[in-house]
Amino acid sequence: MQTDLALQRLDPGEQEAILLAQELQAELLLLDDKAGRQAALSRNLSVTGLLGVLDEAAKLGLTSRSEVADRLLKTNFRVAPGLLQLFIENDF
Repeated sequence: MQTDLALQRLDPGEQEAILLAQELQAELLLLDDKAGRQAALSRNLSVTGLLGVLDEAAKLGLTSRSEVADRLLKTNFRVAPGLLQLFIENDF
């Protein structure tokens, strides 16, 4: 099955997260890895990433988008520049 092959190609942590989310019938799974997100979506799981969580925090007024972007750029978090720009512009 193609989905199983996709799952096998992931890191063990991502595999376990997806399987656990299925087992628990989780409402949402936090994954940033593109292949992991695709594998989870192919299993009908709802997925968000770190930017999705930070987007919700910004909507609730818990943080500012520009501050989050500045801090992320100082870490080893990898994100496409265009995606980060959409986040900053509140067009995420």
